[in-house]
Order: sequence, then C-alpha cells, then structure tokens
Amino acid sequence: MDKINIGVIGFGHNGRAFCERYHRNPRCRLAAICDINKERLQNAMEIYGASGVKGYSFDDEILNDKCINAISIHTPDCFHREPFVKALDTGHHVFVEKPMADSEEDVKAMVEAYRRHKDRIAQVGHILRFDKYMKFVKQLIEQGTLGDIFYMEADYIHDLRYQLHMEEWKVTAESPMIGGGCHPLDILRWFAGDVVEVSAMSNHIAYPEMKEDATIVALFKFRNGAVGKVTTLYGSVGPRPFGNNMSIYGTLGSIVRDKICINGMGENWLKLPENFDPSHDYTPEIEHFLSCIETGKKPLITPEDAANTVIAGLYSLKSCVEKRTLAVPAI
Repeated sequence: MDKINIGVIGFGHNGRAFCERYHRNPRCRLAAICDINKERLQNAMEIYGASGVKGYSFDDEILNDKCINAISIHTPDCFHREPFVKALDTGHHVFVEKPMADSEEDVKAMVEAYRRHKDRIAQVGHILRFDKYMKFVKQLIEQGTLGDIFYMEADYIHDLRYQLHMEEWKVTAESPMIGGGCHPLDILRWFAGDVVEVSAMSNHIAYPEMKEDATIVALFKFRNGAVGKVTTLYGSVGPRPFGNNMSIYGTLGSIVRDKICINGMGENWLKLPENFDPSHDYTPEIEHFLSCIETGKKPLITPEDAANTVIAGLYSLKSCVEKRTLAVPAI
C-alpha cells in the first residue's frame, strides 16, 4: 500500500505534537494542515511548508483535497463534531482526539455518522489504552489473575493552571471531568464495561479562573457490578501521582499503583514494573490508526465505545448539579 496521506485539522498544542509524529512516520505523509487561526497556520507552514505540506484555513478546503486519505482532528473539544462528520461523509478515515466530544448531542451525531460509514476507520484518541502499564493490568484482569473485580479507583490529578497562558478555550470551555477525567474513566470502563449509574459532587475552590468546577469526585457503578471512583483535580499543588493513582481490587488479587498482591501471598506486595508513561507518547496510537487503515481492522477505541465514556462523564456533571444519583444511558 502507498503511504497514507494525512490531513490534520487544528494546529494547537495537541495538533502540533501529532503533526510532528505524522511527519516523522515512514508509513504516512503529512499532506496538509488546517487551522482557522491565521497565525497558527502561518507557523505550521513555516515548519512544514518546505516539505510540500499544504495549508488550509477551513474544513471544507482540506476535505476537498483529493490526495488526502485520512483526517486527524485536534480542534477544541466543542468543535470535534463538524469535521468528524464531514470527514466520514466525504470518504475519509478519521482520527479524533479524546474526548470525542463534550455534549450528548454531538456524541450522538458522531456515532450516527460512524454507523453510516462502517467501511471507514474511525478511531478516538484515548491514549492510556496504549500505555504499557495499563495494557498489563488489562491482561491480568482478562486472564483472571485478579478474580472478579469489585472496586476500582483512578484519578486525574494534574496542576493545569499553566493553561491560563496556553489556549483560552482550556479555561473558558473545557470541563475537567470530560477533558482530563475521561482518561481514568475510560480506563476503568475498559476494565469493567460500561457505566450504568453515577453520583458525583464538585467545588470551585481551586483554580477559580476556570469557568467549570475544577474539583470533581464521582462514584460510578459498572455493568459488571463493580463500583469505581474517579477524582479530577485541575488546580492541585505537587507532581502527578504514579499511574493516575489507580487501584484495582478483585476477589483473587489487588493492584495499588505500582504494587500487586495475589491470593496466597498473604499481606505481601510484589512491585510491578514501573512502565507507566506520564508523557503520553502519541506514537503507539498513531501506529494503531495507520495499521487499521492498512488492514481494515476495527480500532481499539471506536466512536461507539468512546461515546460511552463521554456520556458517563457528562452524567457525573449532571449529578453534581442535580445533587442526586443518576442512571447512565448507553449509546
């Protein structure tokens, strides 16, 4: 197969990182970059224009470029829907950064578009599913080493106050549980299945400059009966905890951060390999996306799958407002 020609929409912080990796990857060619912001687009052309990369200001322009096979979307969360739907409708494969969207309406529209075009590859960028540590835990669960999972917890504790000086939408439009909390929430869903119920609370004490509450604690009940907790903090002081503070408790064994205790070991803990990558290298998920295009294999994270992470997160925010436990619908 010839190299896959990639068009990137959105040249912000995340889009820049993906452009760099697409540009270096021998299996694909960074063919075009689109950004409505003239300064960012000019900067993109200064970096990649000499390599033959085209620059576009609007979605329709890049989608009408006949040489592009796949679109990679890295716009602000609230602007994922339109380029995603248009890209599928115009015959492109699509990668869209997590979260898939930040509203129930957009999620449903994107899932409907995906279901209309099952012949296309559509992948959502939940990067932790490609992390070696998370994949190892998933393997232990699937092979029954931990027994039946009954309680889980994982956090997104990250001092993101520097975003005040980065991209404005991160402060004015992002919801921490959707933008950051989706990382641990998606992983717990990967381990235990979809969420069926949620109860949550939040406050606005830390990071008051942020429009949305930056402190959220949510309790989720999963389809397999397990209970899980996800804490999201955007204004914390201190370094990020190892492995998102993840703990998994099963009837035959427990994992607490970087240690495991298996039935028969008594109260002894065995140290796990410290292979969690807090820097989140995007290369593995890019390689997976390219492989799925080449082989036609269904991606690890489809829009139907990722939609349920967003919906669970949105209902946790709704629970905060309504101050009650809510049933979480499946998409």
